[in-house]
Amino acid sequence: MVFRTLRSAALASSLLAANIVILTLFLNPEARLVRDGSALLLCLFVPYVVLGTVAFFALGLAAAATGWRPVRPPVDGLPWFTTMALVALSLSSGLHWLNLFGYRHSIPPEFVRAMAASAVTVTGAALVLMAISIDTFLFPRRGRWMAAPLAILASASAVVVPLALKPAPGPPPRPVPVATDRVQPTRRIILIGIDGLGPAMVDDGVARGTLPILGRLLKRGSYGPLATLRPTEGPPVWTSIFTGRLPRDHGIKSFEAYRLRGSPTVFELLPKGAFVSALERAGLVSTEPLGAASRKRRALWNALNAFGIRSGIVRFWGTHPPEKVQGFMLSSAFHLLGHERSGDPQPLFPPDLLAEARTRIVQPSDVDPALLAQFVDLSVDLPSDPVPWKRELVERALAPDMTYQRAGSLLRSAYDPPFFATYFYGLDVVGHSFLRYARPEVFGNVPPKEARRYGHVIDRYLTLLSQWVGDLERGLRPGEILLVVSAYGMEPAPLWRRTLGWVGGGPALGGTHDGGPDGLLIAVGDGIRPGVAVSSASVLDIAPTVLYLMGLPVARDMEGRVLTEILDDDFARAHPVAFVPSYESLAVTPVAGTADPRVVPMDEETP
Repeated sequence: MVFRTLRSAALASSLLAANIVILTLFLNPEARLVRDGSALLLCLFVPYVVLGTVAFFALGLAAAATGWRPVRPPVDGLPWFTTMALVALSLSSGLHWLNLFGYRHSIPPEFVRAMAASAVTVTGAALVLMAISIDTFLFPRRGRWMAAPLAILASASAVVVPLALKPAPGPPPRPVPVATDRVQPTRRIILIGIDGLGPAMVDDGVARGTLPILGRLLKRGSYGPLATLRPTEGPPVWTSIFTGRLPRDHGIKSFEAYRLRGSPTVFELLPKGAFVSALERAGLVSTEPLGAASRKRRALWNALNAFGIRSGIVRFWGTHPPEKVQGFMLSSAFHLLGHERSGDPQPLFPPDLLAEARTRIVQPSDVDPALLAQFVDLSVDLPSDPVPWKRELVERALAPDMTYQRAGSLLRSAYDPPFFATYFYGLDVVGHSFLRYARPEVFGNVPPKEARRYGHVIDRYLTLLSQWVGDLERGLRPGEILLVVSAYGMEPAPLWRRTLGWVGGGPALGGTHDGGPDGLLIAVGDGIRPGVAVSSASVLDIAPTVLYLMGLPVARDMEGRVLTEILDDDFARAHPVAFVPSYESLAVTPVAGTADPRVVPMDEETP
């Protein structure tokens, strides 16, 4: 009985492990079972078979110890197999649907359809096993001749059919050549990226009078929610913002890529919910960061440069090492200057102002204690800090954001590019750690003293960011437009996640954006209609809208649209929307150049 139970456990866990391998193949269209089969076997299949066998075998022995034995197993010689296989396929079905929903924007459409059919197949197989298990439980002594064939057929189909459904990746479309010439931009654009800022946070702050600067911007310009993409991670969403393409096209699908031990293939995704971090700790999976070279599509600055329009990019994801652009690019690793290893690339292109930019770096120890006192009420004495607030607030949020605000101002003054984009990540950081103290009524288990000590961190941080936004808005010149863009918002972590974190002994969870809360868009400036409530906008609309506002054609292979509702009538009539097939075949640098691309007035950019 013990050996037969062990055999049932091994077979059932093989079903789960096989489906994890199949999911990996769906999520990585370039992976091949023939080429990568040994690595998939070693790094994914075998670990899950071993762990699943132990878990199922322990459950079988526990059931037997309580006297609960199967009187009539549907499959002779395999006690508990139907029940174990039901659990395995139920977990497999859940993983299929979770990854299908979470990564539907990250894999090609034909793979999405095939993955949906695979999820239906696995779910159907689980339902068949459930029916057999219910019949066995209700009628333990009545044999069914079809039970064994159905159980075996359902289990086998949950592996064979998904493998057969996986399509072969098609060849990439050939880009259509597009000729460019130097043009004078119709408008100059300042884009400020702020993660973790949603419409509800702005509306609440404006209503309470704590965000008067943003309140003024809402009246002066257009404003509304910005639908985000799943997964709501900075690199894929911001790359979509700057390319107008979905992650399945631009190739940035997460914070990092994966390598399986023994395989030369770079896996862009591994199944969500499959405890990949445990495989990393075991040394079976390694990760590598994604950079500018990982992006497969042209970004906004590439398109602008092809028309001779300079750009200044500060800190955004995928800017390290910085690209060789017309204008400048300050990488997201700049604030770590001094910690780099020998041979690391310079964090600024061109590097001629690097020494001066270095003086703008703010170390955590440089942050004024008087400023910190505005965030954290240090007069409230706690026996121990429930959150490492200095690390989260000072080291990860304030010091880096202040660094890029100061360095970005220096570089923008020196180069004065027609397109300037800078990014602040600190609100996202403090949202994860401090939202529970800002909204204790939602979480319910926040002591009053902790709420008093940390309850104003998020409000104060947003006030600081709004001051920086206000400085840029007050400095707008004729022909300039300010765009405030948030890739996603922040919401309280759901109860089940907070419970899992508490059971696991982790830190108390605050905010999360896993549910894909909306970001926002605020547009202010010359040509923007005031007081317009933007609706049905998404992060994919930013690139087409920026191209249009600057007088360039929109690529038809972009997924988004021009947000014409934010334009005043005179500007829209004078500037009809033009299109080109694609920007993918552009020559990034036009033939004609300028003697000094650093300081060129807007009215002298056309040769």
